[in-house]
Amino acid sequence: MTRGEAAPPGARGQGRGRAASGAREIAAGLVVLAVYLAFTHAFAGDRAVSDAHGRSLLELERWAHLDAGHGLNGVLVRHGWLGALAAWEYATTYVLATFGFLGYLWWRRSPAYPWARNTLIWITLIAICCFAVWPSTPPRLLPGEGYTDIIALHHPPATWGTGAVSAGANPYAAMPSLHIGWVAWIGATAVRARCGAVVAWLCALHLVVTGLVIVATAAHYVVDIPGGLLLIPAAAGAEALRARLVRRRGAAGASSPSGESAEAPQVVGGVAEFSGPGPTAVRVRALLAERLPDLPRLTRRLRRPGPAGRARWEDAGEIDLAWHVRESALPAPGDRRARDALVARLVAEPFGAGRPPWRLHLVRGGGTAPDAVVVLLHRALVDGGGPFDVLRGILDPAGDAPAPGRAAVLPAPAPPALAEPPAITGPAVPRHVFGTATLPLDRVREVARAAGVRVTGLLAALTGDAAAEAAAEKSAAPPGAWTLRVAVPEPPGTAPRPAAALDGPGGPRRLDVPVDGRPLRERLADMRRTAGERPGPPAGPAPFAGAVVANLRGPSGPLALAGAPLGALHPILTPAGGVPIAVGALSRGGALHVSVTADTRALPGADRFAGGLLRAFEKLAAELGVDADPGRSGAQTGTP
Repeated sequence: MTRGEAAPPGARGQGRGRAASGAREIAAGLVVLAVYLAFTHAFAGDRAVSDAHGRSLLELERWAHLDAGHGLNGVLVRHGWLGALAAWEYATTYVLATFGFLGYLWWRRSPAYPWARNTLIWITLIAICCFAVWPSTPPRLLPGEGYTDIIALHHPPATWGTGAVSAGANPYAAMPSLHIGWVAWIGATAVRARCGAVVAWLCALHLVVTGLVIVATAAHYVVDIPGGLLLIPAAAGAEALRARLVRRRGAAGASSPSGESAEAPQVVGGVAEFSGPGPTAVRVRALLAERLPDLPRLTRRLRRPGPAGRARWEDAGEIDLAWHVRESALPAPGDRRARDALVARLVAEPFGAGRPPWRLHLVRGGGTAPDAVVVLLHRALVDGGGPFDVLRGILDPAGDAPAPGRAAVLPAPAPPALAEPPAITGPAVPRHVFGTATLPLDRVREVARAAGVRVTGLLAALTGDAAAEAAAEKSAAPPGAWTLRVAVPEPPGTAPRPAAALDGPGGPRRLDVPVDGRPLRERLADMRRTAGERPGPPAGPAPFAGAVVANLRGPSGPLALAGAPLGALHPILTPAGGVPIAVGALSRGGALHVSVTADTRALPGADRFAGGLLRAFEKLAAELGVDADPGRSGAQTGTP
């Protein structure tokens, strides 16, 4: 953002939240420092005990033929410049590297940051407990053993003997080596954060240099090095136990703060088909691990409502990508109808408390269905924007799609066959059904022009006919005429239009679609005439509350996921607020991709809804005299 430009919506709020997050991290560090100081002064034991422990470590080294300290210490004594360099390295690099790397992870919003921060705290706390329970004098302070105190000789800053350090530090803390623990933590965290082979080798080199320095300066025994290395698995185990207890406590709590349930899923998203073999879940997880720092919405979770009754967002900590990104084979018979049935089950599966409310499901195609990816997001994640604004950060930009003759950045090997069925915890028979249909976009626009409406108004009228057909199938429709109340959401960030428009931004937020025995073109004419007027009471009792119809703005240009090109994209909208039908449409690749999610309890014939939309469209096209040339008929791709 350049000077003079207005800040984007929410930028100031995000800045304040970032500053508050930084303040909390600094406060956590100060608490750990306070604990260290408290233990140092509260458990200042007898010097004789510390010396005895130090001599026992020295005897262990001699017994194991590991007593290399005297030889290395003599090298630094004979070469003063090398001793000064080692003393400065001992005093500075482990601190600068540790907190510099931790700050870098926080600044980049790395998914590995919460684990890194927590394990570093655990390493420090475990070491503090060891120092308090079993203090040990380092070789340089052990009387009568012939070591030269290289650190005191060259006296670098932030070491024992300098002002505040002498007042707060514990000089009798040889075992385990916190220097080694922190430097080894940098390497373990770099591997977890996928920082690359170069960084991993640099971390290994730093660890070797630190090991040589702490022994040569007589600050530690050789056996202190494995002691410091053991701090890593101990801290990782403590953090895993803490995370497990937190998850159990969250699962044992009340309902999710997101307000979701199998009866009222709070889900939006999309189903995208791959033009060829789709990527594996391992590749997609690696891709998301790199991109999550730039996708803060996907790293937050909803907190439980406070006294004011409002749920708030908070940092979710480490993101378990193995849970968020899943992979499965499409159940038999492996066609698009089976995939739509799978989507209905995925929609019914709750996001779960304590996790960021999103999932990505890779589905391997079967007989006639290509590989696909199902992306599900909580409605709250897309407040103030469209679902595809979030998806754009997950999908590759147009320039990243592999060009002909050029290999993708991540090669796309043929995925292995998957034997396990989809791991879904939703109900076996979900309350909502999901169906998809595809219509030629040019023909849809031609029919809409002939009817004198926009595409959204056309979809609302088709929804009325499809709903009537589905209700009549189970004898659920009332006798005589009735009216379907259709809500048409306004796309965010659009300028208002005249209220006389039948649909589109700024038009009526509700359309009354008459359902009776007249031709559909006549009912559309009534809808045009009454647009902008105050609607009267419905013509008769309706069998259900109404419907939502949304014509969404989809992403433009080529799309890919982990280098695999994507083709057809169907939106996913779920009914809300007691409305049993949600119809979403998206134009892409010369086609209008329509999806329907319907409540089977309010609409018994909901499984016929997608086909009903196609039949209503063909009937209206015939009434308007818009013939279907070869290749211009609608295709039902989902539930019959």
